[in-house]
Amino acid sequence: MFTPAVPTNSASRFIPSTNQGFVQRPGLSPAQPSSPTQAQPPAQPTVAPPAPPPTVQTADTSNVSADLRPVIATLTRLFDETSKALGGAPAKKREIEDNSKKIGALFAKLNTGDISPNVSSKLIQMCSALDSSDFATAMQLQILLTTSDWDECNFWLSSLKRMIKTRQSFRV
Repeated sequence: MFTPAVPTNSASRFIPSTNQGFVQRPGLSPAQPSSPTQAQPPAQPTVAPPAPPPTVQTADTSNVSADLRPVIATLTRLFDETSKALGGAPAKKREIEDNSKKIGALFAKLNTGDISPNVSSKLIQMCSALDSSDFATAMQLQILLTTSDWDECNFWLSSLKRMIKTRQSFRV
């Protein structure tokens, strides 16, 4: 059987004691430590915030292979043209920023070589079609990427489709 411990003297309560052996240094209040050599907790290392995601303007493309450089040029031009066409409405501004981040992510993958030969080939063909204003072929290639390489392309492909459709609608 369990019996709780009960103090025998119900009148006892905490009484702060004065430390007879403690000598206060001049200039220190009782709340300050008496020794400056007491261990301080280690300072937390400052962690830099994560870098913002790459955009069309900020993505590093210095290592993109020569055969994929036209893809960078064409998609940058497509982004610039569609951004101007969309204008400055707040909803459109969000769409432009979204396009920039997603195409920037594609540029980062092209820069690191993290794109399969199949996707690279289709991107080259698509950009060639865009350069000659053949939007029907560009959309067919976009559909092929959707059906055959969705796992690899899903992050940026919807933005690319949106930009092709926007560009197609104002034929310059």
